[in-house]
Amino acid sequence: MTYARDPLSFEAALDDIVDRIGQDQVLRIVGRARRTVAHWSNPECDATPPIAAALALDCAWRAAGGAGAPMLDTYRRRFEASAPIVMGIDIGNLPDLTVQVIHESADAKAALVIAMMPGATELQRREASREVSENIAVLEATLPHLMAQVPP
Repeated sequence: MTYARDPLSFEAALDDIVDRIGQDQVLRIVGRARRTVAHWSNPECDATPPIAAALALDCAWRAAGGAGAPMLDTYRRRFEASAPIVMGIDIGNLPDLTVQVIHESADAKAALVIAMMPGATELQRREASREVSENIAVLEATLPHLMAQVPP
């Protein structure tokens, strides 16, 4: 059965890892029964991978060429969205944040194009790194605002 998964869930992170490295590899890494791992990816179950298993899965993800760390990224984003500062979020700020996201994303993309050109300088690569970092920051600042919205 296919379940709808919250994109900021450990279930979705685990599914991404399974898609990249395969179910059999996941089972070998965590040393758990297939049923246990199935419960970890089922949004209707409260079970989640232990921290050691999540770390091992993130390491396998990276070793297989994945960017980031799905389990750690999910934990961090969920933490940021549930931290006390979220309680005072004004969802009316979302339009302004959206403009910032578009602006920073465009700046990051332009800087990346310049940095990948033959003959790009160290300064241009550092500029691209800065722009990408700023883009990530504004994207992450937007997540709590999205998560704070109550569906109609």
